[in-house]
Amino acid sequence: MNKLFPASLRPYQRIIEATAIPVVLLSLKETQTELHQSKIGGLPYFPADYPVDRVYVPYPDTVSTTPWPKHSKTGKELMLLLQINFEEMPRMPSFPAKGILQLFVDDNNWHHLNEQLTAIYHPYVIRDKELLFTDFDVPSFKVKEHAISFQKETEYRSPSDFRFDKVFEQRELWKDYLSITDQRFSKRDTEPGYGRNKIGGYHYSQNALDPRASMPEWKDSILLAQFQDYASLSWGDCGSAQFFIKRKDLEHLNFNDLLFHWSST
Repeated sequence: MNKLFPASLRPYQRIIEATAIPVVLLSLKETQTELHQSKIGGLPYFPADYPVDRVYVPYPDTVSTTPWPKHSKTGKELMLLLQINFEEMPRMPSFPAKGILQLFVDDNNWHHLNEQLTAIYHPYVIRDKELLFTDFDVPSFKVKEHAISFQKETEYRSPSDFRFDKVFEQRELWKDYLSITDQRFSKRDTEPGYGRNKIGGYHYSQNALDPRASMPEWKDSILLAQFQDYASLSWGDCGSAQFFIKRKDLEHLNFNDLLFHWSST
């Protein structure tokens, strides 16, 4: 990382640089994708032998026989919000080097995605032995299909992070600090931080909130994914959304316990 620190921040440069961690920025392109490809929206990858079942709901006749995880009350297919093929993504500490992670959500309930959130991790990806969708009725969702490309960067701790005040207490230098951490205040258009879909790094909250501040069991967690790129993805009412995962769970490939946070002005 090669950042030019403002003169006012140079006395604190070592302290700030000590908070640097890697991040993978996600760039989206609306296009059709292969089943195994990293994407937002579109058709998910499933191995050819993946079980295809109905899910019991009070009105089972409304439930289709499809591989998608389904809403526990309505039986409607959940939308593929994110699919990451880790072989396509730059290596990141604690993250797997292979396999596919999928996050499925209720696309009619943006503010409470945790209520129906379903994460699936496929440890192996076998191309040409994928579950095809010729025999299923493909549902439609709000978010259009986008391919994902990756760019690895480094970020300094954001003001939204609950540990921020322990590192940088000089509030009079707030705007100078934002010039190296927030895209809106930077002279470079490649600055990580605000307005970015990303994997890892530090989260951004419009209200400088961090749900982990009052949850001791989550204080060692990692930002699994953030959604905030309004140009390519209309995220509800233009808020930002994050999914956090405990470091131990991530390293053990356990994606069953994710912390969802919504922030909106």
